[in-house]
Amino acid sequence: MAQKEKQKLSREELDKQKELRNLYRHTLEKGTQQYIAKMTGISAPVLSSFKNEKINLYPYLYVKLEAYLKKQ
Repeated sequence: MAQKEKQKLSREELDKQKELRNLYRHTLEKGTQQYIAKMTGISAPVLSSFKNEKINLYPYLYVKLEAYLKKQ
């Protein structure tokens, strides 16, 4: 599940979310959201909401996406 309440994150956590979001957007240029969802176990709607800055990821989802993206 993703976190809708952005204001509860610290400035450092928000910066990390932004950095990961930008890396995710860049990676989407090479692959599809459906493929990334399948590989990470994170639903495509959650990834879409994250990409569009509607939500931040819970820490366990953040770690999954970060691990996938850093391998790419």
